[in-house]
Amino acid sequence: MFDIIIAAFADIIESMVKARKLIVLLLSIPFVASNARLGAQSSAYYQPKPVRLEMLQSWEKAEGRALPENVPGIYELDYRRYDFQNNIALTIDDCMPNHVMATDLDILKRRGIKAVFFIIGRNFVDSLGRPMPRAKELLTRVVEEGHVIGDHSYWHRRLDLGAYRDNRVALTREIDGVQALVDRILGHHYPIIYFRPPGGAHSTPLYALDRVLKEKREYLANWTITSFDWCMRLPAGRPDHLDAATVLARTVKQAKEESGGVVIVHAFPQTAAILDELLTRLMQAENSRGPLRFTTLDEIMRLKPVFPK
Repeated sequence: MFDIIIAAFADIIESMVKARKLIVLLLSIPFVASNARLGAQSSAYYQPKPVRLEMLQSWEKAEGRALPENVPGIYELDYRRYDFQNNIALTIDDCMPNHVMATDLDILKRRGIKAVFFIIGRNFVDSLGRPMPRAKELLTRVVEEGHVIGDHSYWHRRLDLGAYRDNRVALTREIDGVQALVDRILGHHYPIIYFRPPGGAHSTPLYALDRVLKEKREYLANWTITSFDWCMRLPAGRPDHLDAATVLARTVKQAKEESGGVVIVHAFPQTAAILDELLTRLMQAENSRGPLRFTTLDEIMRLKPVFPK
């Protein structure tokens, strides 16, 4: 009887393992499909609806901007109606006050390249709400070395789902929480003008996030070139794992094919280890229009700190 129980238990375990492998395979299908579409569309998240584009264009006109088809959306980086002219802007997501952020700053300082550091609020405080030991040091470096602090939400939760979906109170809390935290850590007011929603997800029926950012005069700034660098952190046996060589090659490929744009990488140890090489390859890359060149997100979006009244 005991042998029968053991055998039955083993069968159950084997079935669970097979089910897990099937789930992993199914989850990898969207990723594989996105690879096939790389040349035509670099962002797997940004899919604006016509009605939303019309709304953004009406806001642009009200702000006295140039014709919408000639400039990026003032509250959304809409690369499908903007020519980046071989300009590249670097953005770094999921920043936290640790050695990785310090390494990224060192590399950028040596290269003379500026970036937007999109921080997650909860990463900069401990369980009691006190700033982490290196929080002030690294945020001060960002500002003093000519970079920009961007808001990547306080809790890093999907803002188009659950309690956040079209909930302006909850969305405002996420945005204001980061602003207040940055001001407290730096010891003075630092006006944050760039917001990047977790996962790039934001479109909802009532466009609540767009409206909140408009009221706060902040810019929703997504990306156009994704390295999928987070896939380097996945186990090597998974179908969606990427090695460093693939991440480097595909990022440069997108930048060349799309004549520049906004690159997203993350503050991961694996990414910090290849960041210098990535910058080298992008600086050496050329397409039919000539060499690619680094600039700032401000320049790409043609923004000014002072908004028209």
